[in-house]
Amino acid sequence: MRCTLSACVDADAFASFALSCARQGADLLLCHPDLDHANVGRAYAGHGDSGAGDALHAEAAASGQHLDPVGATGATGATGAPHIHTAMPPGWTVWPDGAGQGPCCLVGIGPRQELCLGDPASGTAPGSAHPHRDSSPDHEPGPHTDAALAAFLGLPTPAGTHTAAPTRDTSPLPWQPARADHDIALGFLAYTYGLPRFGIRSAKPRVLPHALLRRYHAVARWNPATGALTLSVHPNAPPDLAARCARLLADVPPPVLTTPGGHAAFTAPTGCAVFTPPVGCAAFTPLAGCAALPPSLDRAGYTAGVREVLCRIRAGDTYQCNLSTRFGLHAPGLDPAALSLHLWRTRPAPFHGLFRIGGRHVVSASPERFLRVDAPGGGQARVLSQPIKGTLAFGPGTPHPAWHPGLPGLLAATPKERAELSMIVDLVRNDISADCAHGSVAVARHCATFRVGGVASGLVQMYSDVTGTLRPDRTCLDLLLSAFPGGSVTGCPKRRTLAIIEAGEPHSREVYCGSLLAIADARTMDASIAIRTGWHDAATGRFEHCAGSGIVVDSDPESEYEETWAKAANFREVCA
Repeated sequence: MRCTLSACVDADAFASFALSCARQGADLLLCHPDLDHANVGRAYAGHGDSGAGDALHAEAAASGQHLDPVGATGATGATGAPHIHTAMPPGWTVWPDGAGQGPCCLVGIGPRQELCLGDPASGTAPGSAHPHRDSSPDHEPGPHTDAALAAFLGLPTPAGTHTAAPTRDTSPLPWQPARADHDIALGFLAYTYGLPRFGIRSAKPRVLPHALLRRYHAVARWNPATGALTLSVHPNAPPDLAARCARLLADVPPPVLTTPGGHAAFTAPTGCAVFTPPVGCAAFTPLAGCAALPPSLDRAGYTAGVREVLCRIRAGDTYQCNLSTRFGLHAPGLDPAALSLHLWRTRPAPFHGLFRIGGRHVVSASPERFLRVDAPGGGQARVLSQPIKGTLAFGPGTPHPAWHPGLPGLLAATPKERAELSMIVDLVRNDISADCAHGSVAVARHCATFRVGGVASGLVQMYSDVTGTLRPDRTCLDLLLSAFPGGSVTGCPKRRTLAIIEAGEPHSREVYCGSLLAIADARTMDASIAIRTGWHDAATGRFEHCAGSGIVVDSDPESEYEETWAKAANFREVCA
């Protein structure tokens, strides 16, 4: 059953609804809600794209991306082509049966099926019991867990993602598109899920599972372009579920969520009534008495790690390596749901997410798409990856104390930053090519930029579009596992670099640098790179998050630490 909870809901009302649902255990995937910033529905400006024009024009139109006038930043790339500065990608875009297009927010309400692999707290975490839960702490990732993921999704056993995996028939696969939002599976793969495929057996302590997938009794979808809030209810859902969701929307007052300047953070779609928040209502208040925990690598430890990576680069072991450190707070009273919605409203990014696993929560505010697959009209399945490499911080305490329009061009003209991205684009092309049709992989908008963060401070990020056409004998899960973990957060060559990371980082990355994802069917998926991502454990009161940077031969250790510190600002400043 599909019903409309409201034909026109503004961001304030949806934030209240999502917060109420999340506090009752719902999972969230939230796209960028600001229509003006994301430029939803605006035209895509053409440019030379190495043969990927049709696919990228359609992708841009579907996702609402907009290009500033070519050359607006005044910078040119290495080939002399004008630099392209785009709006922030709007984020999560997954629709069953090609029913719609454009970004959306999804709220998974009442899990009816769950697959939880390798949970170290299995059977002990408060609230972890679930009648349809398949969970084991002993699930070392491998062909059997790949098969479990495929079985949960109703897909064929993945083709050759591990050396021991049997070869699958190469005949085209029949495709049964998902028919409703409640058929969509939401979840994540932790970074640790991808290590055994490269021969790495990590013994570092973990608090999160390797993988989590869920289907729900109901999925609410908010379309920021129209304001429509719909609810898709499974036939076996509790009979009063739709009515309870409607009451949440009607009864909960919207929170006051503003930008640092005190202005309303977002605007309602044209023609929608804007809810007036009650005076003094707030969704998230920074906790008093939070204590910072020692990082896994402090400044001295991180810069020493960078120098070690530089030695490895000069020895020929790697030519780019992403090195991270873990930060933390002792925050026993933290409300992860309120934190997630507060970040969404005040520090928007394309790929926000919130998942609860017993007494633990994953909170993500990622700007980066890992992989998107869609097959509009039942045609060929298109693949899009948007790796990010290259960062320029602006705001107080940085070399650029305020935003100005020349910053994107400055980043795009920096040889080191361009080299970082070019290396990773080449790696991503290789990672997706085994599951894409021969000759279909291409690159567009190389070294384009977008801005993420607030008015007073933020980051300029550089990215490229890597596109392809999924082979008819492969599924989106085949593609996901072949390319996992993402190249932008590992390095190249991937196998050797993963081993260097494992030896050089004293912490487990957990879900950081893994992927949050939504999978509707064999040809419909959107997945993020889980950067700007943290997790809270109610049992210990610890909130932990990681940040890192890509190290190349001309990296400066102190500069790389400053970049890592800037990337951790979301959680550090909000929770401090």
